[in-house]
Amino acid sequence: MLGAYRVTARVLPSRLRPLPLPPRPTSIPAPDATPTREPAAAGTAAGLDLPTRVQLFTGCVATAYEPPVRAALARLLGALGIEVHVPPVQGCCGALHAHAGNLEGAEALATRNRRAFGGEADAPPVLTLASGCHESVAGALPGRAIDALEFLDRHADRLSFAARPERIALHLPCTQRNVVGSAPALRRLLTRVPELEVVELDAGHGCCGAAGTNMLLDPERAAAFREPLLDQLHACGATRVLGANIGCRLHLANGTRVPVQHPLELLAEALR
Repeated sequence: MLGAYRVTARVLPSRLRPLPLPPRPTSIPAPDATPTREPAAAGTAAGLDLPTRVQLFTGCVATAYEPPVRAALARLLGALGIEVHVPPVQGCCGALHAHAGNLEGAEALATRNRRAFGGEADAPPVLTLASGCHESVAGALPGRAIDALEFLDRHADRLSFAARPERIALHLPCTQRNVVGSAPALRRLLTRVPELEVVELDAGHGCCGAAGTNMLLDPERAAAFREPLLDQLHACGATRVLGANIGCRLHLANGTRVPVQHPLELLAEALR
């Protein structure tokens, strides 16, 4: 469906274009990413073990929209000497099903993901990219799922970033602040980039209004939540918006011409 949407959206009326165009599928990286450096020695100064391999949860909509984000993560992990594997038979996290009351469907998807990521005691950790998916993935894979930003923050002493004299706007999704809890880790990662100026978008409720499918089912209400954030964005003069949830990014991108990206994309650009 998203492939057909990418081809036909330019000729559709605006009311039938609820989402930005997904990138071309040719930009999707290979399932496995080879480290760009030799694997680092196990352990860090804080005593945390550094795995040589991780698995990546991609999700459903994000599969089409996030090839650049996955490539950015692979580059950052490659700098740590970590290989990334994307199990091909994984599926949707089931969060939208659970929110709609379809608990049976959500559990079926959780079962599928448990099989895809393996249940062995020594199975690699599973990284998530979208804060809206994390809780469901963590529920399906207890003790094994970790937000990619949290993971990188734990090992950030091994990464080096070049100066980026740029003002960016940071949107912290409700799920990141209230469920996943990786907002502090993201702030710490961004402070590691010299000369980067960060303006947090917190106008109104701080919520963009995407709220899962709310941006599609109740677009007027969703736009009303988004408007104060867009006003703040355009007033602060930021060159891009960073946000860790795919739904929020799509909703924000549909209301501005300022580029909207995952934080990993900027971090990968600044990596040296």
